[in-house]
Amino acid sequence: MSRQLLQVIFYSLLLIIPVTFVEAAESAKSEWALKKDKDGIRVYIRKIEGRMYREFKGIVEIETTLTRALALLDDSDACEEWLYRCESARILQRSGLRERHVYQVTNLPFPAATRDAIIKVTLLDYQTGRIRVDLQSTPDYIPATSLVRIRDSYGTYLLEQLDEHHMRLTWTQYVNPAGNLPAFVVNALLTDVPFKSLKNFRETVQKEKYRNARFIYDESGTPVDLSYGEVSK
Repeated sequence: MSRQLLQVIFYSLLLIIPVTFVEAAESAKSEWALKKDKDGIRVYIRKIEGRMYREFKGIVEIETTLTRALALLDDSDACEEWLYRCESARILQRSGLRERHVYQVTNLPFPAATRDAIIKVTLLDYQTGRIRVDLQSTPDYIPATSLVRIRDSYGTYLLEQLDEHHMRLTWTQYVNPAGNLPAFVVNALLTDVPFKSLKNFRETVQKEKYRNARFIYDESGTPVDLSYGEVSK
């Protein structure tokens, strides 16, 4: 076999291997199954190979703008108003618009104990008409409390502007609530959490405090923070 032919085969394999890894990762996840389609909100569930619990995806279209929706996501004080079973939330650390760590307490159904979590929120992608926010658990960011600490959680908010007055919010989330909770108990919540949360979000984002939401830009024209309500964040 000629040296030239060996080089062709070698470089062909370099192109194939990354694609193979991506396909393998995706194959570990099953197809999304529609579980609820009501009041303009769709909820999907899927299994993930090697994990006890399932992942959910909720989709809703809202009469608002990306800036207003992002302002509500940024407002930790509003957690109780829209996020189903959120008992409280507060910001531990903030680096402008791009990154913050949030401490959140979640009240689960009796007899399950209340959980807490530290979530790293990162604005990963900002484009005209599209914003992506990443959610990743960082359980050791602060010392343990008396509550059960959620250690394995990740998700994404994808905000897409549809027209001048409407946008789509797609929320994908996986949570291992820790402790001794049967999988069927957790999986039973996977429809209620996105459905009720997105329904509340659609109502809450219409509040006056978010109507004047605007980006704060640096000298290069890059958005670096948000201003809304009576206080600049």
